[in-house]
Amino acid sequence: MTSSFQNNDMEINMKKSFPLFYKLLISFIVCGIIPLIIISILIYGLSVRFINDMIYEQTRLNLTNMHQELNVILKDYEDIMITLQSDETIMNALSNDLTKNNENKIYEKIYDALKNRTGKPPLYILNTTGDVIFSTNPLPHIYETGIKNNWGIFREVTQGNDGTTTIYPQKINYEEGKSSLLSMGRKILDSKGNPIGYVIIDVYRDTIINIFRPHINGVPIHIVVLDDYDYTVLDIQNPNMEGKFQNATYLNHAKDIEFKGFFSELERDSYLTISYKDTYSKTTTIANVHSNIFHQLNGIVKTLLIIGCFISLLICCLISIVLAEHISNPMKQLIYIMSKVEKGDFSAYTSFNRNDEIGALGTYFNQMVLQLKKYLDRLMEEQNKLRVTEIKMLQAQINPHFLYNTLDVIKWSAKLNKTEEVTSIVTNLAKILRNSIDCEEEYVSVRKSIEFINSYLAIQKIKYNDKFDVNIDIDPSILELKTLRLILQPFIENAIIHGLTYIDHTGLITIIGEKDGDDIIFYIIDNGVGMTEDTIKRISKSTNDNHIGIYNVDKRIKLYYGDKYGVHIESIEEKGTKVTIKIPYLTGGDNQYD
Repeated sequence: MTSSFQNNDMEINMKKSFPLFYKLLISFIVCGIIPLIIISILIYGLSVRFINDMIYEQTRLNLTNMHQELNVILKDYEDIMITLQSDETIMNALSNDLTKNNENKIYEKIYDALKNRTGKPPLYILNTTGDVIFSTNPLPHIYETGIKNNWGIFREVTQGNDGTTTIYPQKINYEEGKSSLLSMGRKILDSKGNPIGYVIIDVYRDTIINIFRPHINGVPIHIVVLDDYDYTVLDIQNPNMEGKFQNATYLNHAKDIEFKGFFSELERDSYLTISYKDTYSKTTTIANVHSNIFHQLNGIVKTLLIIGCFISLLICCLISIVLAEHISNPMKQLIYIMSKVEKGDFSAYTSFNRNDEIGALGTYFNQMVLQLKKYLDRLMEEQNKLRVTEIKMLQAQINPHFLYNTLDVIKWSAKLNKTEEVTSIVTNLAKILRNSIDCEEEYVSVRKSIEFINSYLAIQKIKYNDKFDVNIDIDPSILELKTLRLILQPFIENAIIHGLTYIDHTGLITIIGEKDGDDIIFYIIDNGVGMTEDTIKRISKSTNDNHIGIYNVDKRIKLYYGDKYGVHIESIEEKGTKVTIKIPYLTGGDNQYD
């Protein structure tokens, strides 16, 4: 009973507890997610830093390349000016020795110098008073005024060192719709080193744009070129700002970006400002990259990471399910097999076919069940031997007194020449003795059990001179069913000896056998002296010689079939006793209730 309660408690606790499968599944998923989250954060941080650094470095590289290409052109223009500056024909013309022939030669030299040059820039050669002019374009008004007042590029060239090129940022619009942004100038000196004129080249805006544009195509970048005084030399997106003071806060070229954190991102609607100072052209180019490009690229990285994390999580879940089932399913199988073993099915065994600890557990469990089955088989064999011994003891209890009394009856019947009685007694005694010899069998049919009772009663009626009658009513449907040996005789003997011997009227023993559902009920009823309740309790639990048979029958029935079966005695003093024997409905010899 205690074991049953414990098993029930264990089943309830297992139902209430969290299944092992889900514990393993959650553990595996958590173990997979934590590294995934850490790696994703690290990858995102590195990606953000890489993207920011890449754009920063690429933009700076583009600025460097733009100015390198621009300086190549500017130095090419400088070489033109150096060639013209040292030409004797030009020097003589500027020294008031100008002839028509010289003028043609000078223009030929100018056009030869500009031949195959990028952009064919406007070129001007002037004396110090502006009277002698050689030019490829009409002289801009700003030069006419500048040379007379010695300001603008002429002042810068005059104040500059001899033999150097002055680059002067200024915007000049031409009649054909073009404009220039930079002017380059050199002094022309006579043989004594005195300035006698200037050679000027203007750099077209389109020339600079054509250099810059290939480096910014497809990139949301704002390029602004400033002079030393923060006046706008070039503004690709806002040409109207060219020549004006630039006061936009986001163009503060001293504000180079600094990435202070591992996960730093530019705020939205902000700019990454990178400046490049060109010492040759004495200009500063500022590149302003809008933060949208950072957020777009970072958004792509986020999307890829989210997709990657989702796919990784899905794979992690699938692997976790497989691993959890790989571990938990054998446990479920083992629990199921244990429940079968608990119910008495020792043919159940595990078949994990694994070389790990779970496989070893299954192997040891199978060995344990096999050993337990061997032990129980040995125990059942010993119990069977014990049952046979009990039957023999019960039979031995019957035989001595009964045999002595029966032989005594035969003797007196023979003396009285009661041949028929002697024949009947001997015949029935032989049947009883044959039944005693075959006591190795635990089960007999109801028919054989009744035949034994008839033989026993035939002898007892002769012994007691027909002092009692017998009425046997057995349902024919149960005659071939199996029952335990000697479960009726002890109660019939008790009814005769203790119930009918001392009455002064004819006794009656009624034996009834019938089917009741899945059970068989035997009733043994007598009209003898009866018993008190105390006497019933005493003989039901007594092991003394007078009542050991009654006690043994009830004990054997319960041992073979369970506590729901057994013997029940009812009795009323001076009226009689009713014994009820209840056993299961068995069709074969095997004990179905072991």
